[in-house]
Amino acid sequence: MKNEALAKWQSGAFSVGAWINLPDLHIAETLARMDFDWLCFDLQHGLLSYSHLLALIPAISATRATPLVRVADAQAAGIGRALDAGAHGVIVPMVDTADQAAQAAAACRYPPLGTRSCGPMRGLLTDGMGYLASANREVACIAMIETARGLDNVEAIAATEGLSALFVGPVDLCFGLGIAPGDFGNPAFVKAITRIVAAAREAGIAAGLFGYSPESVATAKDQGFAFASAGTDIAFLRKGAADALAIARGEPARATRGGY
Repeated sequence: MKNEALAKWQSGAFSVGAWINLPDLHIAETLARMDFDWLCFDLQHGLLSYSHLLALIPAISATRATPLVRVADAQAAGIGRALDAGAHGVIVPMVDTADQAAQAAAACRYPPLGTRSCGPMRGLLTDGMGYLASANREVACIAMIETARGLDNVEAIAATEGLSALFVGPVDLCFGLGIAPGDFGNPAFVKAITRIVAAAREAGIAAGLFGYSPESVATAKDQGFAFASAGTDIAFLRKGAADALAIARGEPARATRGGY
């Protein structure tokens, strides 16, 4: 097993991904073949279930896109099943403490480094027993910082053994800071982003951002993030359809909302 996205982060190269909320293998494969570095299948807020992963991850396996899964929470069972289905890493939401980060990291690692139970269905199919020798090194464990408590503890979280990256959910971080959702220019938000990126850098791990648009990727790169999403499958569909309809009617291109 080789986690190409993780290798990029570790080398200091920037990577661009996309978010998958729809349980459609054709959309997932289309985006993967467009050469995104990684795709994240969202089991927390997306319209996906575990059973959808069993088709979606194989659908992109012939591409260079690294499959990530945002799990519903930090519970070991959900993390283990996502990895066993073929995810090369998990994004764990609402991590507030170093203890929670350690639990997530342990769930991603086989003994003696962690507590992951052995049963990598997809890994054994694609890599044979070699998967067991490489998984602890190649699986990415990514902790989301999106609450006031998580921000307060971000340095300790970043220093957690076995953690690969921090990841920012910007709207939830706005909620956590008590500012309007989407007020990304607010000084409190900017200060929080600077602190998160600095904590990751100090710990020698990457920092990533849930980007709502292609434009947000350039901003993320300037802020020191190592990876960011350029949007979601739903947002891409909405934007493409709006542009097509406007052109067909001879109208100016429409402004469309980003996000999910």
